[in-house]
This record gives sequence, C-alpha cells and structure tokens, in this order.
Amino acid sequence: MEFLLLFTEREGDPEEPNGFALMNRFARELADQKKLRRGAPLAPESEAARVRVRDGKAVASDGPFAESREVVGGFWIVDVADRAEAIDIARRSPHARYGTVEVHALRSRHIFRDSGKDTPFLLAFRMEPGLVDPDGAKMREMIEFGHLLERQGRLLETAPLASDPPPARIQVRGGKPLVTDGPFAESKEGVGGYSLVRVAGRAEAVELAKIYPHARWGPVEVREILFFDRV
Repeated sequence: MEFLLLFTEREGDPEEPNGFALMNRFARELADQKKLRRGAPLAPESEAARVRVRDGKAVASDGPFAESREVVGGFWIVDVADRAEAIDIARRSPHARYGTVEVHALRSRHIFRDSGKDTPFLLAFRMEPGLVDPDGAKMREMIEFGHLLERQGRLLETAPLASDPPPARIQVRGGKPLVTDGPFAESKEGVGGYSLVRVAGRAEAVELAKIYPHARWGPVEVREILFFDRV
C-alpha cells in the first residue's frame, strides 16, 4: 500500500538543528529498502499561495496563512505492507521528535513522464467542511483535467487520499510516541489529494490552480518543491 506522509510544524514546536541531515539519512535508508517512492522539502509557507474560486471569480491569497495552525514543510510517498508499517516509519522519522507527521493512505496514485524542465510545484487540494461527491462527478472532472495536463506535459503525479484506512498523526515527545487516529476535528481544511506539476514559476502555478476543478470546491494550496529526493 502507498501512503502520503506530511511533515508539519506549528509555532512552539521544539527545534532540531540537524533535522534536515537526519531526515536525509533516514530517507536513504528507506530508499535502500525500496520503501520510499518520492519525497521533497517545500519552500516556506511565506512563498506559498492559496487559490479559491467562488461564484466564478478566482481569488489568490499569499502566504503565510493566518488560519494555518500547522505548516507542511515536506512530504514522502512510501510503499509499505499496511497502515501499521507506515505509522512505524512516521514514528521513527527524525521529524516526529520536533514536529508532527501525518499519515494518509492513497486511494490511487498516477505517475506520468517527467521532462525535468521548469519548476516543480505541489498543489494540495484542501477540503472544506461538508464537501461531498456522492455520484463521483467531481472525481471524474478532476481525472479529465489531469489528462489534459498530462498531454501538455505539466502533470507529474496525482493522487486522491483515502478515508479508509483512517489517517493518523504521530509525535514523539520525551522518547514516547503519541499516535492520534483521524479524522481530526481541528482540521477544518485537511488535505484530500494532491498533484505534482512542472511550470515556469510561481505565477504560472497560481494560474494553473485557478483553473483546477477543485478550486471551485475548496482551496488549492500552491507550494514550490525545492528538490525531489534522489536516493
């Protein structure tokens, strides 16, 4: 099974001076075990944008976002036996000692050819309360739009998240792991899926988010990817 691990931090979390080096070492260990499929650190939230379309009008707001209690700093895609193993990886990750790791099962993951040109961005599809898709029409629209981006050579990867098995949050404090099962009541706009795209720069990424179907149903968070882990 494939899982998305989101590495988040909030104000007041302890700092780890060697966190990046420790995470890189652990990533290489997982890659050697053929469990890490993709990973990337993200540019600061201050360089991000959130896009929402209401009544046909697209509005983009620049980060940082006042409503963000937690900021996503990076992500991994891991391929493991089950949810328990994904949680164990999150627990053993150095980030769990000074931040929070969210574990989300992927419903499906679609990978496309990567030209390596232009700048990669993560588009995170955030879910507003009450959003439903009873007949699958929204999902079909997202898939059709993804095919268009694939033909344009801009889409690298996309995946919706699954609600079953449920997500989890992991922190390690004082050497003791704390695992909280989702759904999380405090998350008013949790991530419901993502796309990885390559575009000329931030402005083009924001414009792309404006025409993504999801922008009509919830915010699309635009985050630049600093680099993909080559492990």
